[in-house]
Amino acid sequence: MKKSFLAITIVCFFVFGFTIGHKKSEALISDKQMMQVGIIVKDIEKSAKTWTMFLGDEEIPEISVATGDEKNPTKYKGKPSDAKAKLAFFKLDNITIELIEPLGGPSTWQEFLDTRGEGVHHIAFNVEGMESYIKNFENNGIPMVQHGGWATGEYGYFDGSNGLALIIELLEDYNQ
Repeated sequence: MKKSFLAITIVCFFVFGFTIGHKKSEALISDKQMMQVGIIVKDIEKSAKTWTMFLGDEEIPEISVATGDEKNPTKYKGKPSDAKAKLAFFKLDNITIELIEPLGGPSTWQEFLDTRGEGVHHIAFNVEGMESYIKNFENNGIPMVQHGGWATGEYGYFDGSNGLALIIELLEDYNQ
């Protein structure tokens, strides 16, 4: 009888996994739908042309210049920055590819280009309540490195390079 009880206990332990006594951790990002991949490039016109051909698109997307917003000015590592970048967006069925060419000024974009060259810079998620995400990320060792916005929203870049191997961008659109 004791052997049967021990055998049942061991089987239950393995069947139900090692979850006894382990608490599921809270997610740092509640929306699991990644919406964007950001790629740093040296020459956005050339890269946009290459991506257009690769995707079989008929037209190169509009290239815009991102500048700081008076209401939501750009801050890099906590200090005001006059960073600017050229942007091009390729909206695919399931995700958007964002090309970013830094135009100077202290920024995570320029730092990435200077230290790593061209490549995948970040993945992005839409969120609601940016302030709570900022605190939660920073309390979990993922510090914000750049923040800014536009008239109807804001963004934050968080350095997840230690555990996640890249930067996480959070986007909040106030109109949603």
